[in-house]
Amino acid sequence: MSQRPLPDDVQTRQLLAYVGASLIAGGATVTDAELEVRRLGAHIGHPDVQVSGFPTGITLSLASGEPACIERIQGPLRLDQSLRVVEVRRDLMADRIDADAAVAELRGARSLPPLYGDTGLFAGLVLVSMGICLIMQPGLANVLLAGACSVIVSSLMLASRRHALLGALLPSLAAFGVSLVVLACARAGIIDGPLRTLICPIAVLLPGATLSTGVAELAVGAVVSGTSRVFNGIVQLLLFALGVVSAGLVLGIPTSELVNTRLDDLGWWSMPLGLLVILFGITFSEMLPFRMFGWTGLVLVCTFATQLAGQTWGHSLPVGAFCGAVVASFLSTAIEATRANIPRLITFLPGFWLLVPGTLGLMGITTLGVGTGQANAVMGVITVITSIALGLLVGSALALPLRRLARRMHRVVRRANA
Repeated sequence: MSQRPLPDDVQTRQLLAYVGASLIAGGATVTDAELEVRRLGAHIGHPDVQVSGFPTGITLSLASGEPACIERIQGPLRLDQSLRVVEVRRDLMADRIDADAAVAELRGARSLPPLYGDTGLFAGLVLVSMGICLIMQPGLANVLLAGACSVIVSSLMLASRRHALLGALLPSLAAFGVSLVVLACARAGIIDGPLRTLICPIAVLLPGATLSTGVAELAVGAVVSGTSRVFNGIVQLLLFALGVVSAGLVLGIPTSELVNTRLDDLGWWSMPLGLLVILFGITFSEMLPFRMFGWTGLVLVCTFATQLAGQTWGHSLPVGAFCGAVVASFLSTAIEATRANIPRLITFLPGFWLLVPGTLGLMGITTLGVGTGQANAVMGVITVITSIALGLLVGSALALPLRRLARRMHRVVRRANA
C-alpha cells in the first residue's frame, strides 16, 4: 500500500486538535484522547506531539517549542457523531483518508442530523425513563408517570438548543417541572415513593458520568481536568436538588414524603424488562446505529449483571459499582481488540451510564436538603463514585495485553499488504 503524502504543519495541528477535541466531546477521558492524538501524530510523522486536553478544549503543538493551536469543544456529541469521529481516526491510522478529507469529515460530524430525528429523542427518553423506573421504583403507576414526565425533559432539552440561558437553567427547570407533576400525583394518592419516581425522567441529565470520569482523571494525574469535572458535577447536582426542593416548597409537601423508599409491586421481571427498555431508549435518544445494538447490549447487560451480583454478594453498593465498572471497561476494550469496526467508546458509554452515581447523589443531596437524610448518605455516594473510577482503571489495565496484541497483529497485516 502506498503511503499518502504528509500534510503540512498547520494542517497537521488542525487535524490532531480536531481529533482530540472530538474524542473528548464524545465522552472519552482527556488522558485517553491525549493518548490517541499522540499515536496518530506519530503515525503521520510527528512522534513528539505535545497535547493537553480539558473538558472545554485542547491545546496542541507538534513538538516542544513549536507553535501551538487551541481547539474549543462545543458541547457533547451523540453516539452516532462519536462513531463517525472514531471511524475517521481509524481511517487515518490505516492511510485510507488524507488530512483535508479527515478535517472535513470531523467538521461534518457535529452537523450530522439526528439519526432518528427529534421523534427519536422523545421516544428514547420515554423508554429510558420507564426503564430506569422499572429498576428503581417498579410500580405500574410510577413507571407510566415517569414516561409521561420525560416529555417535559425532552421539550426543555430541545428548547435549550436555541436559547443559551435556558441551557444554563436546564437542571433546575427540568427538576422543578418534573417534581411538580410527580409530587402533585403523590399528594393526590396516585403514586407512592415520589422521590425515586421523579429522578427517573431527569436521570439522563444527571452528572454521574461527569463525576466518575473526573475522579478517574484525578487518579491518573489529570488534575486540572479531573478537578473541573468533579466540581462541575457537584454544582449540577445542587442545581437539580434545588429544583426538587423548590417544587416541594411550592406544593407544601411535608419533608417526610421526600424519603428514599423503594416499591416492589411488579416482581422480579421488572429488572430484566427495564434493562431491555433502557437499551432501546438509549439507542433512540443517543442515535445509536442499529448495527451497534447487539454489542452495546452485550456490554450493558454484562455490566448490570455484574454490578447486581457484586452488590448482592458483597452486601455493598461500592462493591457492585466496582465490579460493574471493571466489566464495562474490560469487555468494551476486548470487543474493540477483536473487532476493529466496533469502537470501545460506543459500546462502553451506555454501560457506564447505567452505573448511576448521579441518581444516588441526587437522592442523597435532596434528602439532606429537606432534613430527611444523613451526611453518611453523601459519603456513600463519594465511595460509589471512587469505586467506579477505580474499576474503570482496573478494567483498562486487565485489557491492556489484548490491545497490545491487536496492534501487533494489525501491524503484521499492514506489512503483509504493503
